[in-house]
Amino acid sequence: MRVYCAGPLFNEKEKEEMAEIAQALERHGFEVFLPQRDGLELSKCVQSLVLSGFDRQSVSDTLSKAIFALDVFQVVEECDAIVVNLNGRVPDEGAVAEAALAWYAGKTLIAYKSDVRTVFNGYDNPLVAGLFGFRFCLSIDRIADELLARSETENRLQGIERKAEIDACLSLGRRIWGALRSPNGQEAIVKVLLEESTSDREAREAT
Repeated sequence: MRVYCAGPLFNEKEKEEMAEIAQALERHGFEVFLPQRDGLELSKCVQSLVLSGFDRQSVSDTLSKAIFALDVFQVVEECDAIVVNLNGRVPDEGAVAEAALAWYAGKTLIAYKSDVRTVFNGYDNPLVAGLFGFRFCLSIDRIADELLARSETENRLQGIERKAEIDACLSLGRRIWGALRSPNGQEAIVKVLLEESTSDREAREAT
């Protein structure tokens, strides 16, 4: 299994933590793509492009497009799973984008977070947490075991079943939006949420 390691890479401490995550996975036999180590430094191409006659704005636009395309390729096509380091006052925006790509592509996702800081009074942003099924791995030493366990049970989410998960999210969003626009909006929304909570509880009890 090839794993994409996503997270903040803007100072030495962040890079050290990302390297630690990659090394922990590699000790368990995973092949790892770590951008700070394995990625192509496209900025080194700037001078060559300028010397070829392109103005710096065109070069900047082209490099931005190339960075995006390379990331999409690695996450969607080259890697089977993604481990995202969510530590920080807020999660790294690039890592969140990569997680969203992986979620939609049906990849196995693991969120690592040992930082107690959150942005919603003790809760993580639900748009981020939802990508990981609202589950977090709290220790680097546990990431590989969690990835093995999740990949074995979540390979079923590839294709048809991940589509079912997406469809379920769309269905809930559609019902909430419809309730919001109804004449008795607040009451209708509460009804939808109660139905969803009941359904979730019944699903947990069934398993």
